[in-house]
Amino acid sequence: MKNYTNFSVEDFIQDAYFRQWAFDELNSDDTFWENWIHLNPEKVKIIEEAKSLVIALKIKPLDIFSESEISEGIEAILNGTQSDNSKVKTIRYKWLHIAASVTLILGLGWWFMEKDRSNNAYFDQITASDPKAIHKNNGRKPITFELVDGSKITLETQSELRYGNEFGDKKREVFLIGEAFFEVKKDSQRPFLIYTGKLVTKVIGTSFRIKAYEQDNNISVSVRTGKVTVYRQDGKLGNKQSLSTEIVLIPNQKAVFEKEENLLIKTLVDSPVSLNDSPKNTILAFEETKISEVFNRLEGIYGIKIGFDKEVFSKCSVTAHFNNENLYQKLDIICEIVRAKYEVIDGEIMIFGNGCQ
Repeated sequence: MKNYTNFSVEDFIQDAYFRQWAFDELNSDDTFWENWIHLNPEKVKIIEEAKSLVIALKIKPLDIFSESEISEGIEAILNGTQSDNSKVKTIRYKWLHIAASVTLILGLGWWFMEKDRSNNAYFDQITASDPKAIHKNNGRKPITFELVDGSKITLETQSELRYGNEFGDKKREVFLIGEAFFEVKKDSQRPFLIYTGKLVTKVIGTSFRIKAYEQDNNISVSVRTGKVTVYRQDGKLGNKQSLSTEIVLIPNQKAVFEKEENLLIKTLVDSPVSLNDSPKNTILAFEETKISEVFNRLEGIYGIKIGFDKEVFSKCSVTAHFNNENLYQKLDIICEIVRAKYEVIDGEIMIFGNGCQ
């Protein structure tokens, strides 16, 4: 969550989470802003001003004119009207506030909308002009629906999915704001593309979850079944430019795009699940079992590669019984037994240690 303590009125106006609260679009159980105001009473005046401007403007701005830009314009005007430096400073200060207010109330809405349209040019291509191609979930429970290609979407609360009137015919492209779980119908001739800001997820037929709320600092793609390709989208639709090499994800892997750092990384989902879905698959009993066999069993269950030095750990064995423990808990116990540690690196698990005597 962002640190709102030092936010100005303009900063609050730009913040998507704040605008949702101002428009009363948050879930009733989301009391973050009420609690924050209670803890920061000195910010009440700024909050009220920002909320009033957001409601008055009825826009969703992405950025604002900087003070230097406003000052530059004012300076040009004042240079032609005043010669006394002290008077210029006084008038300039007053005009700065007047110009800022006028920009916010009269010109800011148009400027923001133009910038938003420019940053989402590919979104215009996707949505076309078909109003039926919009699914919104402003309720308190997820909603599930099926697209014309047979793909099933579970749309979480405060989320929106859009697609053009050509969807299912020549191409399969959608735009997501928020969070959704996708069960994509396999079609090797028409890949399924999901656009979430600068991130693009490409699949043939699989199931996965995307979390891309505007107020979050990152976008995540978590794979349940099949294979998913993730890359960054720059420029117009179809002009693919990768932030790095394309990231290919398999079950229990996750891609995270950190917005501020422009960083795309591969890791593991928070709670890896058995690929078999059977509860019996997570019940394991090892009796003086070689460590290599233990890791092979875990790889088979979760589909996650576990790397270790076989020579170093050749004398290690494990005696342990597992029932409801998740993968990370199992690894904690195993590593404690053989005096090792593990790290998640590039969507895989690496074991480090000095082995056993």
